[in-house]
Amino acid sequence: MKRKIALLALFFAFAPALTFAQSANNDAELSALLGGLVKSDSWIIRKDKAEEEFIGNVKYENEIYKISADRALSQRKLNAYTISGNVQASRKQDGEEISLKANKVFFNAKKDYGYAQGSKSKQAQARFSTPNNTFNLYADKINFGKKFTSFEAEGDCELNDMNNTLYAGKMTYDTQSELFTASEKRPVLFGYTEDGDYALQGDKITADNKNGTYKASGRVTGWLVPAEDISKYTQGQKDGAQIF
Repeated sequence: MKRKIALLALFFAFAPALTFAQSANNDAELSALLGGLVKSDSWIIRKDKAEEEFIGNVKYENEIYKISADRALSQRKLNAYTISGNVQASRKQDGEEISLKANKVFFNAKKDYGYAQGSKSKQAQARFSTPNNTFNLYADKINFGKKFTSFEAEGDCELNDMNNTLYAGKMTYDTQSELFTASEKRPVLFGYTEDGDYALQGDKITADNKNGTYKASGRVTGWLVPAEDISKYTQGQKDGAQIF
């Protein structure tokens, strides 16, 4: 089960970089990033509110980041930033790419809280790609806080890579404790590993990446088909399946 623990933890470990602000180490760097050259159809400055709003075909790009959206709002008094409407943000560095698609991305540095939210018709999508694998997260909303060490995905969540898929109503990850949990709507994890084809379902699925432990609890059910028996299983024969 160690490989699946790494799958769950790895994605959320990189989740801070999914928004447009996450690489900033402090408020000064954050302001510098967001205060760079932004292209848009119109630019509105509200000096009394210390706000800048960019409307229509908003684009920001440098050697690492690419951001596009319909609107962007910087509220300097609140130290808050909002990007909305067909949001696409990506970060490429050292052969890895992290990207985000959402209807709205909000971040308040003063309150140390933010989120990426989908629309009524389309969920928020986060993707982390390496030369060896690609991880995708789909959720109605992805919350982040505690200086980007705490994450929560909610609403028909799906987390997958090339061989594994996890569904749940809620997923959380804490980078400090390295504890991942999937809960609500009877989480189910299935896919293929070097050990064989598998499925696992319970009321709660927990992965402790620090200790290398993996646990399902509450009405647990599932199966494992050893690799040598998968061909039989796919032909409708359950020889070799281990029910637990």
